Amino acid sequence: MRGMMSQASWTRRTLGAAAAALAGCAATRPSILVNLTQPGPGDPVGAGADLAGRITAPVFINGRGPFAFVLDTGANRTVVSRELSETLDLPPLPAAQVHGIAGAEPAQMALAAELRIGAVVSRNIHTPVLPRSRLGVDGLLGVDVLRDRRVRLDFLKREIRMESSSGGRRAEDLNPLDMRRNGGLQTRISDREEVVPARFRFGQLIIVAADVAKRPVTAFLDSGSQSTVANLALRRAVDARNSDPRERRYTTPLYSATGQTAEGEVGVLPRLDIGGLTLRRVVAAYADLHVFDLWKLRDRPAILIGVDVMRAFEAVTLDFGRREVVFTLRE
Repeated sequence: MRGMMSQASWTRRTLGAAAAALAGCAATRPSILVNLTQPGPGDPVGAGADLAGRITAPVFINGRGPFAFVLDTGANRTVVSRELSETLDLPPLPAAQVHGIAGAEPAQMALAAELRIGAVVSRNIHTPVLPRSRLGVDGLLGVDVLRDRRVRLDFLKREIRMESSSGGRRAEDLNPLDMRRNGGLQTRISDREEVVPARFRFGQLIIVAADVAKRPVTAFLDSGSQSTVANLALRRAVDARNSDPRERRYTTPLYSATGQTAEGEVGVLPRLDIGGLTLRRVVAAYADLHVFDLWKLRDRPAILIGVDVMRAFEAVTLDFGRREVVFTLRE
């Protein structure tokens, strides 16, 4: 997405009704999903950022590389650019339907026998192949290579740390003196870390407890998206609560990795709460996206939280084994 920047800042608050956003959504048929794009064991992995500000990591495929891949928690499959697939001569697989934010299209599939990020290795990856001009990089690292792993996105150091998850929460990790109970879910609060329980939905995304202007929303962390996007149901909820004629909005194109474009109306959220954190002045694009229909969320407030918001923190850690997200505050 072009032309959007967030001026988010954070404050702490007592945990309230935000965990209601963790309510389960209707199950949907598994689909290959790649999300927003912008054209053009625990050791740190040297990383950087692409032109859209998304974190990239050096990836080796079949022993060759490194290649620049964006870590994309909004994609349920790892994606390889067409140019890289041809360079590596990856064996072709039958085409499959691939969904993006604005629509779906058939895409050629390929087989990557081995994919390595630092010391973490995944094998026999069935990957969609899309033009590099749509991805902006050599590929996207999807949730298929993140399962049962713990991934730390360090925005201060611009590095990625990936390791095996330790699984379910251990008793020694939970300090009862710092615990808040919210709808049966537990959140640990420390000096600089906020641990937010999460659920794994639709095969690709972490859903975190969140609300906007005290209205519970279904929230997804999408590290492959340059900007934050909300559905029209959330816009209606915001407008009903905060009708300010002085607020100005403008439209912007949203680009999908599958080639389609959509139009979004850009505005400032009145307030975004994630677990025990409050972020203000978050810029979001409201749009009626294909992906919200795919998840059956057209009529329920929902938001894709992009790297523009994540960069307000020093680091964001997604633990797929423990089903939790850790937000590390900047000093």
